[in-house]
Amino acid sequence: MFARPLVWPCLLIVLAGCGQESPAPRPASSAVASATTSPPSSPPTRGANRKRTVYVPAYSHLRTSRNKPTLYSITLSVRNVDPTASVKLTHVDYFDTSGHRVRSYLSTPQTLAPLETAEFFVESNDDAGGSGANFLVYWEGPSDAHALLTEAVMVGFIGAGYSTFSSRGVELPARPDIPEGIAPAAASGSAPSPAPTPEPAFDGY
Repeated sequence: MFARPLVWPCLLIVLAGCGQESPAPRPASSAVASATTSPPSSPPTRGANRKRTVYVPAYSHLRTSRNKPTLYSITLSVRNVDPTASVKLTHVDYFDTSGHRVRSYLSTPQTLAPLETAEFFVESNDDAGGSGANFLVYWEGPSDAHALLTEAVMVGFIGAGYSTFSSRGVELPARPDIPEGIAPAAASGSAPSPAPTPEPAFDGY
């Protein structure tokens, strides 16, 4: 005779399991809860307007061990990292290895809102800048605003792939203003130097 399947014990086990209550949901962790809260607010800037200049090194080409130049494209990233202050870019100029200005990127000033970024590009086949290329970024804003974050990102094709690297800008110290009509004092005991030949006006700071 064949044994009958044990239906009733299995059914009792299922019914017993159905009578149990579902576990209560766990409360949200403090880490998840804190993510929904607002970040602390920053006080607004109140300083007087101040003009500042940033120097950013760049490389439009570099030479390999075989003395063959590798061309690079350049992306200049200018970031206003201040969360409350707007700043104004007045000039963004690109210079070559010899220090000659290759081009100016702005025809009119450009305002950067808080946390806004501006980008300026140099094509990889534009080798006018050379290995000692650089940018000068002239800007102005409240004296207590955070300094700009400026980076040049280079991308070039080498062998079977691409290479990329970046360089960070440095803010130049402000030069003291010299009142018009007052020349620097000559060295003691020496004759006054002749007036230098005027140079073409430079529209930066």
